[in-house]
Amino acid sequence: MEGRACRAVIRASVEHPGDLAKALEPDNARAPPGVSVVCTGDGVLECIVEVECRGPRGLLTLRNTVDDLLQALQAAESALRASG
Repeated sequence: MEGRACRAVIRASVEHPGDLAKALEPDNARAPPGVSVVCTGDGVLECIVEVECRGPRGLLTLRNTVDDLLQALQAAESALRASG
């Protein structure tokens, strides 16, 4: 990512962190230009969100991306609980 980046790191102790990280992969692939989302599930779920920070819009984009990610995480976690 070129220029200055704003970053948010989300770490969560959850059941099945690897499965949740995989469930979030499609969201990562559809990230718009200037936005990077990487999730791993090695013992703990960790998602790193980076957004190009060019003025206040960058912070708003970061916040909105984190909100979207948390909603997707909640849905994936609910689906995993329901399936097993």
